[in-house]
Amino acid sequence: MKSILWFALGLLLTITACKKDEGSSTNCMKLEGTWVGTSWKEDDEQFFGDSIYIISNFLEFKKLDGTQGDVDWKITYTLGGLVDVIGSYSVNESCDEVIITPKSGAGTTYAFTINGDKLTLESHDYNVHVAQEYVRQ
Repeated sequence: MKSILWFALGLLLTITACKKDEGSSTNCMKLEGTWVGTSWKEDDEQFFGDSIYIISNFLEFKKLDGTQGDVDWKITYTLGGLVDVIGSYSVNESCDEVIITPKSGAGTTYAFTINGDKLTLESHDYNVHVAQEYVRQ
């Protein structure tokens, strides 16, 4: 009887010790889906709106497989029309940074936060602070 209790206790401890940390992976999985841009600022100057530089902005993070997935980013500019950026994304272990890499270029690292249905992306490219805001579609 004692051996069964010890075995059960050992099994319980093993399962508890091996349980995956759900907090960070859940945050990464929250990226999945389509996001609609509501703001795009570069050094605090707004680039988003009907009469400015960017008319619309849709960012789709497809299913995350481990730490990587596919991305489709559709940006419509006032001059130049639609640019469809197809590529991949990867997340860091702590799920607070995402690297978006187009098929035809280098990746950009964004710090991200998700608060309910609001996504914020921030980066510093070429000494320019870029802050983007999205809502889940």
